[in-house]
Amino acid sequence: MRIVIYIFSGTGNTALVAGLYKKHLEGCDVTIWRIGNESPPPSPEEFDLVGFGYPVHGFNAPKVMVDFCRALPAAGGKNEKAKRCFIMKTSGEGLSFNNYSSQKMIRILERKGYYFASERHYVMPYNMIFRHSPEMVKSEYIYADKMVRLHARGLLSMKDENVHTNPLMGWFVPLFRIEWLYAQAQGPFMRVDMEKCVKCMKCVKGCPLHNINYNDGKFKFGTNCALCVCCSFNCPRNAISIGLLNGWKINGSYDIEKTASDSSIPFPYFGENLRGFHRWLYYKYYRNCDRALSDAGITLV
Repeated sequence: MRIVIYIFSGTGNTALVAGLYKKHLEGCDVTIWRIGNESPPPSPEEFDLVGFGYPVHGFNAPKVMVDFCRALPAAGGKNEKAKRCFIMKTSGEGLSFNNYSSQKMIRILERKGYYFASERHYVMPYNMIFRHSPEMVKSEYIYADKMVRLHARGLLSMKDENVHTNPLMGWFVPLFRIEWLYAQAQGPFMRVDMEKCVKCMKCVKGCPLHNINYNDGKFKFGTNCALCVCCSFNCPRNAISIGLLNGWKINGSYDIEKTASDSSIPFPYFGENLRGFHRWLYYKYYRNCDRALSDAGITLV
């Protein structure tokens, strides 16, 4: 089976999960194409299964991902020749609000003749709001690896699920699309502290939307920002201000796979001892994962 997974990934969480799909879709020829790649995307018509991956931004898919779906060519109708698809998405919390983030993408692609077999949401370390501890990071990666394995098993066995969410529950999602407008408007207000900057150009080279330029000794941020915070997150000197959201900024990437393999870090983190804010953000999500893995006979360690 030939599979393509189109992804948008700023700080790398979604790309990491896409790599887990490539690992667990055993015996398949898997191509991962990332928005921002200089080469044009491969045509979905060349593949038997099409995946879409993105980080949830404000309970929605990023605008760049929705625009990518608009630009895809039409596929077959709702019959045996329709293009079979799946969605995988990442966020820093396990809230059920994230279940409704794909509504617009799905409507656009179904009108083009695609149909969605299933959708999965994976919790990965935050790149904004607050930094996840090593214990959290280890648990998030191990759970994601096992849940991807379970989803891959379903995709290969042609198991389809209803991905249409309840519109009465997801009515609020369009309200948060104001983040799309804010992302474009706030780009020019981003700043680089030139006293800290070492001109490594990591921000310029790493921006997936090529929104940052350096000319005449100055950095310029355009209006094509997606608020993925790749630039500020990965800046080695913490020199980038992200405007009004600077108070939520996290600086410094996670070495997720190394952290997950460190036997000195306790596992699991998201158990019965969770309290307060963390319990609200994660407890229900991980108990659902536990039940799904147990039913499938997949162990965590």
